[in-house]
Amino acid sequence: MRIAILAAGLIGASVAAVSAQAQTAPAADPAPAAAAPAAGGFSDEDLKAFGSAMAEIQKINGEYTPKMAGADGPTKAEVQKEMIGKMGAAVQASGLSPQKYNDMSAAVQKDAALRARLTTVLNTEPAA
Repeated sequence: MRIAILAAGLIGASVAAVSAQAQTAPAADPAPAAAAPAAGGFSDEDLKAFGSAMAEIQKINGEYTPKMAGADGPTKAEVQKEMIGKMGAAVQASGLSPQKYNDMSAAVQKDAALRARLTTVLNTEPAA
């Protein structure tokens, strides 16, 4: 049951994240580079980690979508289990727990200001 919840959150998050990244227009008033929590209670570092995990999940999803489409029955279950494992590992490698990733995903889907902030954080070039 927990795996199914994690999978739903991870897959749902990648959908929400795609729409967040699609908004690539730079903000007129760039946000400060501070890592203090703001919209949604997530720091810029949290949002960067979320963006990193999201990008990896999108790659994994792209890799496994054709495998899932071509599989049936027990094979499909095996492929899905493997995909979910890789997605969970990608989230943890980003420094987020699966729960925090899912919480962030839900918040990004519901909060337009947080989506805009995520887009700004992900599109801001690191200081040299």
